[in-house]
Amino acid sequence: MSNASSASADLPPDSPLAGIVADVLARLHEVADQPDAKITCNSLIELLGGKSHALAILVFSLLNLLPGPPGYSVVIGLAIMAFSVMMMADRPIRLWSFVGDRRLPLGLMLKLLEFLARFTRVISRFSKARFTWMASRGFLPFVAIFAFLLGGAMLFPIPFTNTLPSLGLAIICVGILNKDGVAMMLGTVIALIGVVLLYVCLWLIFVVGLAVGEAVVDEVDDLRH
Repeated sequence: MSNASSASADLPPDSPLAGIVADVLARLHEVADQPDAKITCNSLIELLGGKSHALAILVFSLLNLLPGPPGYSVVIGLAIMAFSVMMMADRPIRLWSFVGDRRLPLGLMLKLLEFLARFTRVISRFSKARFTWMASRGFLPFVAIFAFLLGGAMLFPIPFTNTLPSLGLAIICVGILNKDGVAMMLGTVIALIGVVLLYVCLWLIFVVGLAVGEAVVDEVDDLRH
């Protein structure tokens, strides 16, 4: 509990994230301190709040910056896509059992707590209310569509290609929570750079695969003759 308190103490007092982070970290520490501690996607959503779409996307985006088991980024991407649809429809967050019942490793969650505290501590020193219309309810559907597309980009299990989209989306969510349009624009640029790099990687994989396939076909033809 002391870790959560110290994290919030380092945050600027006028940052809306200060109270949010302190509350979430305190709740997560209580769960982590239990002898039979277990965290699933659904239980994490319960801690964050069913209507806290931006906060849920922020946390899961940060989760995607940490290493995980095979298929981990796919689950995160699907969850973010689901959160985005529910944000667009202004509906409470609910995940289907395939994603919602998936356990999140306790060690990973503890790392998330530390990373979340550092991330919000740094960002909140520079983030303040600017261009607040970008964080208004009327603009959120456009953010939700963009977040849905970024979640789809995370479904490709290519190493390191999820880093920039996840970081950019996390900064966008910080901007929403702090009503900081500049942060939202910065996050959008970072995420778009990440998407471009992803498509470059996909194109290179396609070109290399095509070249290897042609080489194999030529080798088979030579052996036949």
